[in-house]
Amino acid sequence: SLKVIEDAVKRGADFLVVHHGLFWNKDPYPIVGSKRKKLKLLLDHDISLIAYHLPLDAHPEVGNNFKAAKDMGWQNLEPFYDIGVRGTFSPMDRKAFQKQLELYYGREAHTVFGGKETVSSAALISGGAYRQIADASAVGVDAYITGNVDEPAYHLAKEEGINFFALGHDATEKVGPKALMEHLQQKFPLQTTFLGENNPF
Repeated sequence: SLKVIEDAVKRGADFLVVHHGLFWNKDPYPIVGSKRKKLKLLLDHDISLIAYHLPLDAHPEVGNNFKAAKDMGWQNLEPFYDIGVRGTFSPMDRKAFQKQLELYYGREAHTVFGGKETVSSAALISGGAYRQIADASAVGVDAYITGNVDEPAYHLAKEEGINFFALGHDATEKVGPKALMEHLQQKFPLQTTFLGENNPF
């Protein structure tokens, strides 16, 4: 965001590591509006911008998904749907599982209780992946977690017989950047700080 770049300028940063960069896929790239302001700030203050998107979702150590699963004590971790993770944990009531997720991500979950009342397995894809509800159901997990949610998720979770939890795109994608920052601190003599906004989406 523009605010994060402004904060980086104030702190005299040499480089800024982000999850979402300024250019994505086949989007048009006219340098106007807020994009121009961001690039001008970076260039005027000699700040390098380094973006790790899907690799930082999928990484088995500092990625958004594997890191969260490990932090929450999941076992038997394996990749799910290219960039996500699936795993198992001690059986618990699905409402207790929801509370655990909300405590970890610091957000209230949008929830669909479409599956078993007691859960012991889950799949997780950070960010905008509610469309993978059926894929999670197909691998037999009791719950599926992601960031974004939209109207079709309600019926899909009910029809697929799976518990669904959406904790926010922003909240689920802060895990990896924070873990990467800690990793860089350990490997290199760098002064680092996490810059972020409280984005409710």
